[in-house]
Amino acid sequence: MNTTIEEILKIRKPRPDYPVIEEIVARFSPRHFLNEEININDINSIFEAARFAPSGWNYEPWYFYWSKNGERSFKKIIACLGKYNRYAQSASILVVGCFIKQFKGKKSYYRHDLGAAVMSLVLQAQHLGYYSRQMGEFNKSKLVKMLKIDKTHNPFVIIAIGKLGEYKNIDEKLLKREMDPRPRKKDFVKKLD
Repeated sequence: MNTTIEEILKIRKPRPDYPVIEEIVARFSPRHFLNEEININDINSIFEAARFAPSGWNYEPWYFYWSKNGERSFKKIIACLGKYNRYAQSASILVVGCFIKQFKGKKSYYRHDLGAAVMSLVLQAQHLGYYSRQMGEFNKSKLVKMLKIDKTHNPFVIIAIGKLGEYKNIDEKLLKREMDPRPRKKDFVKKLD
């Protein structure tokens, strides 16, 4: 099967019912990347967007570790992913998103705040022409040990970032999953009286 990027975009690209920013319209989470280096200015811009995410009490309880494809640390991150997510080995960079447990009274916002920082990072990457896929299935204890992650940093998500890969070179099973349109739910909001 010779599926093209255009065919994948036609199937996977969101179709909003109402106007939203272009980065949301273009965003989807691919499983196939082009192993092409991302320049450091773009990488810095992606992390800068995460830096300005909102957070409860302005704690900013997140920390990111990242690695380029081909580096030892990249291979270590891949080794910690579940089999289902090993497609990430074609990404240009991998990012480990960690939360830092901080509380104000009985409230804890750190997971929510990390999510806001990750979404900011993802939208900035999309703005620059890169796609992202967040993965939650990985061996946390192995990752912490292999990467010598600070004990106050709790790995919560791994993000693969890169340009879309050439779908003519993708594994058939992976392609089948990519061809699933994944429609978005419509019943998720209710106006209160």
